[in-house]
Amino acid sequence: MTSMSILDQSPIGTDETVSDAIAHTVELAQLAEKESYTRYFVAEHHNIPEVVGTSPEILVTHLLNQTKRIRVGSGGVMLQHYSPFKVIEQFHLISNIAPGRVDLGIGKAPGGFPLATQALQSEMKTSQTTFNDKFHLLNRFNKQNFNEDEDYSQLHTTLRNNQIPVPELFLLGGSENSAQFAADEKVGFVYAYFINSNVDVLHKSIKAYKQRYPEGRVIVGVASVVTENESDRVLVEEGRTNYALHFKDGRKITVNTKQQLETFTEQSRETFEVETKKIEVLEGSALEVKRQLQQLNIEGLIDEFMLHIPVQNHHLRMKTVKQLAPTNQVLNEKEGII
Repeated sequence: MTSMSILDQSPIGTDETVSDAIAHTVELAQLAEKESYTRYFVAEHHNIPEVVGTSPEILVTHLLNQTKRIRVGSGGVMLQHYSPFKVIEQFHLISNIAPGRVDLGIGKAPGGFPLATQALQSEMKTSQTTFNDKFHLLNRFNKQNFNEDEDYSQLHTTLRNNQIPVPELFLLGGSENSAQFAADEKVGFVYAYFINSNVDVLHKSIKAYKQRYPEGRVIVGVASVVTENESDRVLVEEGRTNYALHFKDGRKITVNTKQQLETFTEQSRETFEVETKKIEVLEGSALEVKRQLQQLNIEGLIDEFMLHIPVQNHHLRMKTVKQLAPTNQVLNEKEGII
């Protein structure tokens, strides 16, 4: 049976407070734990009105204190803004709070608009280290595998003497190159199918990863909503369009709404081409969504699905988590439904 997990961007609905949105994230995580989901990831976004998750390290800690068994992690920390050592210090300390339950997902995107990126990176040098080099350094800090003759061998975090496990490290991406890099680093890979819904790229990425790192874990983030009536379907349709911004240096940034596109354009000094895309959302009854998930995993190389529920309605999000739960999947398999 393919494992199931949740990615939560902590949306804030109309007329809700930030406290309401945080409470909804806690409630959803507790439901995911009750329904036997494997892990619960929270995202990082900056200066975006529709979501409140600006600090995954804080939200991860809060969720660990509100749950007992489920793994909790970042989906992900946007490494371009931070020192790799500082990120590892944070997550090693968090691991002392809930040993064996902490995951560290790392993302390459800025997680916000140019003004927020400018503010986050205002103290950095102009010639920044590449993302791959920063990730490699972070991976070594996590494993604490520096040779004695290397300067960083003298650095220590709050994880000492192998007393508790280090966080499980994941790279978030949506391309074959990202998959290959994750495999070379011997870390887990989360393919963001809800951003890049190209089935061919998905399967090529998974195969490339498994060929280089057969024992590695592949998670696929999929936009999924259980819809039972026209009102549900309208909510899904509202969040189906996004915009891919293609820059001259090959970078690609995705924004979710027309308003976000306008805001990004106002704040950016760079030129880019805009590609309007309809994201793939698996929707319908719980049984229909599960069958669509099975079809994505037709080659059996996906170890885990991570559900992204792209609606702000808390009731619909809770219903989706409940009806797609692994506990229901076990019952359905016993009855020969799936």
